[in-house]
Amino acid sequence: MWRRHARRALTREMERAAGDRAVGAFVRRARIVLYVMLLASAGATLLGAPALEQSVREGRVPRAILVVAPALLGAFIVLFAVYRYALVRQGRYHAGKAFVQVGLMVLVFTLTAPGPLDRWRAAGTVRSVDLARHLRSPDAEARAMAAELTRHRDLQDALPHVPRLIELLADPTPEVRRQARRSLASLAGADVGGGGEDAALRWRAYWRARGVAVP
Repeated sequence: MWRRHARRALTREMERAAGDRAVGAFVRRARIVLYVMLLASAGATLLGAPALEQSVREGRVPRAILVVAPALLGAFIVLFAVYRYALVRQGRYHAGKAFVQVGLMVLVFTLTAPGPLDRWRAAGTVRSVDLARHLRSPDAEARAMAAELTRHRDLQDALPHVPRLIELLADPTPEVRRQARRSLASLAGADVGGGGEDAALRWRAYWRARGVAVP
């Protein structure tokens, strides 16, 4: 009887030790993952947000990208809570301190999350830039920027601007001509028309053969 109890006690102790080792391994891995997630969340919030919003307005990336930062922060809080629970279970951290820390993080999340979510909702109602107007702007910089932006639109949205891009191949401003040619080549998949005095003729022939109405 005594030996049976001893074996059971030894078995429980071995199981507890194995569980502690597993928890310890999780804690070590979680510490690294938490550090990376915190840096990624901070970088996306502080550094990436303006660039991402601009890209969404220009139609280059989907608006869902705007919720990446709060999603990272939410995932960080969940993993942090599990991490602290593992430490508390091992007796290596005070339960009250862990509760307060997780509570503060949840509070920070509830205060910061509405901003990105509002921008995500607003991005769905933002009207895209009127390229037709800017491609005919008297300002050369505006024409160049519009010509550049054209190749970042979906093909069906960009094709109506092809005739104007061909006209801009003869623009007096070199940068406008360069951006118009690059956009035409991007939309076609290759620099079919090339450069030179006859470039506009070659581009017109190319796009007419593909059903685009080019004067």
